[in-house]
Amino acid sequence: MRTWARLALLAGLAAALAPVHAESKFVSGDSGTLSATARLDLVVTIPRILYLRVGAGTDYTTSNSPDLISFTVPAGSIGKGVPVAGVGGDLTGGAVTVRVMGNGGDITLNSSTVGPLNNGTASQQIDWNQITVASTALATTTPNFNNGSITHPTFNATGGAGSSVLLPSTNKMVRQEGKWTYGYANTKVAAAGTYGGVGINHGRVTYTATMP
Repeated sequence: MRTWARLALLAGLAAALAPVHAESKFVSGDSGTLSATARLDLVVTIPRILYLRVGAGTDYTTSNSPDLISFTVPAGSIGKGVPVAGVGGDLTGGAVTVRVMGNGGDITLNSSTVGPLNNGTASQQIDWNQITVASTALATTTPNFNNGSITHPTFNATGGAGSSVLLPSTNKMVRQEGKWTYGYANTKVAAAGTYGGVGINHGRVTYTATMP
């Protein structure tokens, strides 16, 4: 007999011989009230989960397509401190959906970048403190989530880990959602060029949610 067939037979025999957790009671009588009881035990196992969404995506699934938000500074206002609104994001206008869910306790949220943005020339840079993020609630609340302002973890100006944000749990549950709207502060006079991009020139932010 092949090994796999032998294993299947042994597994079937083990299942057949395993004790059955059930209960019954039989009563009889010629008169009076009869009462029979039987008990049943139930168990529900909930796995630990952690979910983070920044931008477009389908809830509780994994997506590997980061949103792109872009800023175009008008020629006449370079470095004058006139904020520039973003274009793009799943909510358009430089805004994205933020959603965090976990069922194992408090969650720490942080941002991480690799160096200042550049335009392909290492010496021509824009620090991350030129990127602003406004935190507000979403226009519509998603079932099972608490809709409100989620503080954005402040960027490290020159790259690296940002300043983390704690999302406290209630009964070990975190179910928060909100909206982040990105802008460009425009207080720096920079050389001409396109800074950052899709996975290039240090233009990518990585957000990490951590649950102990």
